[in-house]
Amino acid sequence: MSRGAMQHVELDESEVPVPSPEPPARRRAAWPWVVGTVVVVVAVLAGTQVVLDARERAAAERLDATPGVVRSIGADVGVLWRPDPAATAVIVQRIDVDGAVLGLAVGDDGSQAFVSLDQRTGRQRFSTPLLGPDPVRARSLDRTAAGTCVAVPVDEGPPDQAACLVSDGFVQYGDEGVETRKPATTTRVVVLDTRDGHVVADTPAPGATALAALRGLAVVTVPGQDAQTEVVARDLLTGEIRWRFSPPRPGADRRVFAGEVRLFAVDGLVAVTVPGWTATVLSSSGEVLRESRPGDADHLLDPVAGRLVLLSTTGSGTLLSTLVERGRADVDVPGEVLPFTVDDGSVPDLVLTSSGDVRGWDAATGEARWRSDVVASVNALLLDGRVYVSTRGGVAALDGRTGDLLWRASTVASTVPGFLVTDGRQLVTTEQPVGGGNISNLAAVALDDGRSLWRVSFPDDLWSSAAVGHLLIGWGRDGRLVVLG
Repeated sequence: MSRGAMQHVELDESEVPVPSPEPPARRRAAWPWVVGTVVVVVAVLAGTQVVLDARERAAAERLDATPGVVRSIGADVGVLWRPDPAATAVIVQRIDVDGAVLGLAVGDDGSQAFVSLDQRTGRQRFSTPLLGPDPVRARSLDRTAAGTCVAVPVDEGPPDQAACLVSDGFVQYGDEGVETRKPATTTRVVVLDTRDGHVVADTPAPGATALAALRGLAVVTVPGQDAQTEVVARDLLTGEIRWRFSPPRPGADRRVFAGEVRLFAVDGLVAVTVPGWTATVLSSSGEVLRESRPGDADHLLDPVAGRLVLLSTTGSGTLLSTLVERGRADVDVPGEVLPFTVDDGSVPDLVLTSSGDVRGWDAATGEARWRSDVVASVNALLLDGRVYVSTRGGVAALDGRTGDLLWRASTVASTVPGFLVTDGRQLVTTEQPVGGGNISNLAAVALDDGRSLWRVSFPDDLWSSAAVGHLLIGWGRDGRLVVLG
């Protein structure tokens, strides 16, 4: 048979197996790979959310701890508790630790104690007796203590100690002014733990009438003969005298308001003021950093920024603010400083002045940063790079870096805003009626755009409100004071 010859062949297809095509190996592994990828993505997203949540919580905690930021406020705001005169005296001492306010309180029997009051309920957490009953003080119309308590400064966080000036002397006030002055027979500086109230140190401070605290020091004023008062710095724990300073005598030709020397301490500096003289500024070692001189001048403390502001008038009659800070040269800025009642540090070294308009300055150099035609009426806050200002007609928000107006929010007709407060999530102010009205509103606006969030009649027929530490305080025309929340 030749190679090229063709032959007939028959195929039985039914007997020839046809295998099914197998899926490629990659396709068999696809579902496990997809599932694994989804698990990884979900895990990453969950981890990211945990981190974001943690950051949010940390930011909220930092904001809640920022001085001047009050507890959460809502449209259901009401009276939490009503301080009596002794509790009111504790609140104004402004020692704020772990949800409590602390300070020196005078009991119904005239005794004195260092007390801690829960901010939400007013319930007493602890009370440390400091001076026994005094029936004469108990009969006094003024239940405030002759002494006071101040927080001992710390590097950061809430103070863990308070220093109290405890005295059995006091002034009894009547309807027509001072009626009786009971001279002190015992005066001490008592240092206490703010967490449980136990006494850390108790040292005599003979004749002391005023107290300021620095790190490791209790600085007191001691009146002497012929209206001469001495400033004495004592070791906080041992009472040992570290230094003395004699301020100038009030001049006979100058205004003398009871001839009292006053002390103010902020960030390691002490200001000593005498009526009719400018303030003397001392370092923690007693060195005179700025001498006083005859002349009517004023000053203010900016505890949020940690500075002292000296106010004076130039030869042309222009008001001048001198910023005095530890470790910096004095800085002069025109106008009167408008201190922030809340400052989260988002625009470093920004200081405001208010004199017909609002101006922003560099606190380190005194250089002008910006100017706005907004007219501030009460106070200002700095949050997240924005300056919020209470004005005559409402609230204004400015860019903290440029001064540009971001938004305005007006109060209702025939009202003016009061003190501006924030809980970190909204701005709240009192809308006070103009022209003899008796009912105020409490109103909240959004931080981002000023839109109205809620407005309610002021609880308990109160008139106005303000922040004291982390407390939202309301008061009436009759002087009633309550804690709101």
